[in-house]
Formats: sequence, C-alpha cells, structure tokens
Amino acid sequence: MIGRLFKSESLRSAIGFGAGGAGFAVGNIVLARVMTPEQFGIVALVLALNQFGLTFGPIGLEVVANRHRPRVGRRLALYALVTALATGVIAATVASLYYGLSIWIAALLLAMVVGSATNRVCVSLFQGEHRLKAAMVLSQVSNYVLLGAAALAIALSFTSSVFVVSCMTMSYLTSSAIGWKLAHRSVNESRQEIQLALAFKEGLAALGVGVGVQMMMQFERLAIPKVGSMEMLGTYAVLAAVAGSPFRMIEMGNAFTILPRLRAVDSAVAARTVLVREALTAIAVSVFSSIVVMLAAPFVFNTLLQGKFKYEIGLIVATIIVGVIKVWSGFATTVTTACGSARMLVVVSALTWVSLATAAVAVLVGASYGLVGILYGVGVAWLLLATG
Repeated sequence: MIGRLFKSESLRSAIGFGAGGAGFAVGNIVLARVMTPEQFGIVALVLALNQFGLTFGPIGLEVVANRHRPRVGRRLALYALVTALATGVIAATVASLYYGLSIWIAALLLAMVVGSATNRVCVSLFQGEHRLKAAMVLSQVSNYVLLGAAALAIALSFTSSVFVVSCMTMSYLTSSAIGWKLAHRSVNESRQEIQLALAFKEGLAALGVGVGVQMMMQFERLAIPKVGSMEMLGTYAVLAAVAGSPFRMIEMGNAFTILPRLRAVDSAVAARTVLVREALTAIAVSVFSSIVVMLAAPFVFNTLLQGKFKYEIGLIVATIIVGVIKVWSGFATTVTTACGSARMLVVVSALTWVSLATAAVAVLVGASYGLVGILYGVGVAWLLLATG
C-alpha cells in the first residue's frame, strides 16, 4: 500500500509543487512581515487577478495543446499572444477601474498576464509530451521569484507593492520566453500546425470549466476587498499561504499528472487503476497536510508575524475544510477534462458557473460573520461543484 503510493506520479508531482508552494508560502510570510497590511493586500489582489488572466488568456489553448499536440510555430505563438494580450487589457482595466489600483500596478498586471498566459500554454506542451520536469520548472518558477522578491525587499528596503509586482511580472515574461524557445527546439517532431477553428471551438468548451474553477479558486481574494477591506485581504493571504497552499499543491499535483495519463490509457480497467491510486494518494497527503497546518499555523501568526495579523483557530479549521473540498472537486474536474466529451465539458462548465453564482450569494451572507463566514460561504459553493 505505502509502496504503491510512493510510486504515484501525482505524489511526486505534489512534492514538486509542494516545494514551489513552500517557496510561495515563505515569500508571502516574509512580505507580510515587512509590508503594511494594505500593501500586502494589493500584492495578493494582483496575483489573484493574474490567476484569472493566466486561465482565461489562452482561451482553452492549454487543453487543446495537451490533447492534440500541435506544432510549436508562428501560428500557435501568435494565437496564444493575441488572446493573452486581450485578456491582459481586460484584467488591467478591472484592476484600475473596479478595484482602484494605480495605473502602474495595472500596467504591470497587463504584462504579467501576457507572460503567465503564454507560459501556461508552454507548460502544457511539455506536459503533453510527459516531460513533467520541464513543465513543472516552468510552472513553478514564479513561486521562487516571489521568495526572491521578498529577500530583495528586505535587503534593499523596497517594501512597496510596485516592486514586488514588478519582480513577478519579469519572472513570468522571462520563463515564457525561455519555455517557448525550448519547446520550439525539442517538442516539434512529427507535429502539425494547429487548426485555429478546432482550437477555438474546443478551447471555448474547456475554457468555461477552467475560468469558472479559477475564479472559484481566487474568489475570496477577489471578493474580500469589496465586502471587507484590503487589510482583511492581507490577513486572508497569509492564511491561504500557511493553511491553504498545501491543499492547492495537492490539487495541482493531481491535475498535472492525471490529465496526460488518463488521455494515454487504452482501457477502462487501466483508467480505474490510475484513479484509485491517485485518489488514495490525495486522501493520505490531505490528512497529513491537515495535521501539519494545525501545528504550524499558530506559530506563524503568533511568532513569525508577531500578532500583526489577527486570526483565530476557527479560521484555520475553515481553511482546512474548504481546502479538502477543493482537492475533491479538482480531482473530479480533471477527470472530466481528460476523458469527457465536448458536451460533458459544457455541462461541467455550466455547473461551475452555477457554483460561482452560489459563492457570490454565500459570501454576501457570510460577510456579516467576518472572514470565517466568507470562507464557509465559498466552501458551500465548492461543495456544490464537488458533488455535482
């Protein structure tokens, strides 16, 4: 039993993502220590908007690339760049007009979305070839850059949100450029040019699921500045880094390996074997993570951050509960994306947006109970998606 778990590709991927997630968590904790709650909240909001951008930006092209393995050429690159640029403009406009962020932050966000969205397509190209190490490095580089930005913020006494966001923007642009160059050189053998009509049609079907799920993932960060405050968002960002990131890494590890593996199996028996192994792995790692979080979170808030951000044990418990539900939901969504027909993708997409509407209502109701009410409100929406 234990031996089979350690052979799981999802477990190895979760460990890799966990290392990146640890860098992201430590970077967040360091920034939370040296930045004001408001400035730290701005960084958290920009990163949340970028997560939406990197999901919407490819218009589902990352799924198409994984499923059909197109040639890495001018047509694919221009398609990815145009859709990413359009998404970046939308994200920057929302940041400036809806959230009231500065024009400099909005401009940096536009460039960040372009880099992260095109980088995501590149990751899928390597993922489709089962070159998981290269894909993981590209997908995780920004987490280590955040840690590096935190170190520079301390060394140079640059604690503004503009500095941190600039570092993140450069990391996405650089990793995307390097990744596309490597992909063009190494994964082009026997590939055909992408069919734009197919990419658009199938990408749109997958997009509804991807964008809806990503908005669910970032919903707390997007909602808190409007129903609470930027300082509350700063508290949530710390909480998510400490108590929520392990479950996010588990969900990402599952999606990273299950998608190409299920597409590669040739029988229902083989598919069930993959699913059972990865489900057992997810359960085991989730239980272990819950124990670690309960022990580590009070130390981070009380000792490392010296009580700068107010919290209660109920917030940690709520984050763990919602995190486990997210892992469950992500598992089901990944299986549908890998094996489902276009019609099934449309059905899951519709359910995702119903869940998102549920989250909006639940957050408005839960906001009267503070941050814990917001967390459980979003948790209700995730439960609906997971059981659907």
